[in-house]
Amino acid sequence: MEEIITRDEHGRLSRNGQKKMLNGNVCANGPPTTLSGTGKDRMAFLQANLTRDNTRSLNGALVGERNVFQFDQGLGIGSKFPFFNRHKLTMTKFFPLRQVEEGKGNPAPPVLVLHGLYGGCVGDLPNHEAFTLGGPHSLAAEIRIPVKNAYTYAFAEHGNDLGSSVSVQGNPTKAYMRKGHGSSYGVGVKFGQVRAEYAVDHNSRRGSFFVHVGDRF
Repeated sequence: MEEIITRDEHGRLSRNGQKKMLNGNVCANGPPTTLSGTGKDRMAFLQANLTRDNTRSLNGALVGERNVFQFDQGLGIGSKFPFFNRHKLTMTKFFPLRQVEEGKGNPAPPVLVLHGLYGGCVGDLPNHEAFTLGGPHSLAAEIRIPVKNAYTYAFAEHGNDLGSSVSVQGNPTKAYMRKGHGSSYGVGVKFGQVRAEYAVDHNSRRGSFFVHVGDRF
């Protein structure tokens, strides 16, 4: 059983998403934040996944393939008796770009990472359970190049909702005047578990710096 409560920046229950108007005022007339329409949802669902993972470390570089299929099945228990199916398939392949001798002290190879994700929903799915675009929720290509005790990388990614926003309550893509698709590209460096990267949003033509923990994929 899961309970979701949506609140605004003042801690009050938020029944609808907020939008900033041209005059600078904030108007709470966006899509409903919950299935119940009250700002609070309760639901019960089953979750399962199938994972095929044959990745391994080659002198410190991750190589191989990882595929994951996950589904969530709403049981019709909770606010407005939600009965839905949410499913996604992710496929990630790590290609070594150079043959190296495996063993302690030997250099790690540069690696090309290809990543894709498909997600689908049917039934009474609340907006807060719908998929978002970007990052790991996208088609992506990344090149990792080892440099001493770190590695540098460059990446490009693309996400597209394929027009599916019309089936989400309030059509968020239209309500917030989004395109429903987008691309980005950038470069970064990873030291230990910390990543620092600069990414450019192709839709807005603006770049930003980010600091993350762990690998992208």
